[in-house]
Amino acid sequence: MVRISGRNLKNIQIALAHRSAILESSLKDEVEIVKPVRASLFGEDVKLVSKRKLNPKRLTPTEKDEVVAKYESGMTMTAVANIYGCHYTTVGKILRRMGVEIR
Repeated sequence: MVRISGRNLKNIQIALAHRSAILESSLKDEVEIVKPVRASLFGEDVKLVSKRKLNPKRLTPTEKDEVVAKYESGMTMTAVANIYGCHYTTVGKILRRMGVEIR
């Protein structure tokens, strides 16, 4: 049994409407594909920009030791992550694996 949520149901209804429109026009020998128009939640003049994702960075054992030293000297995980070009959660994982107490 497949559960259909409201969003999926709406997409299915739109697809069926387009399918029937294509079938009707093909009977008239006029085939025109109409793409559905998606309404934006924030208005037509708003452009959504996704955040830039960091490339995964593998740190060497010496870099991991430096991460621990910088964190223990008082730097934040975010500041250390910015230095090494990784995410702050990566720094947190390194610190936990090395047995450092997180502040």
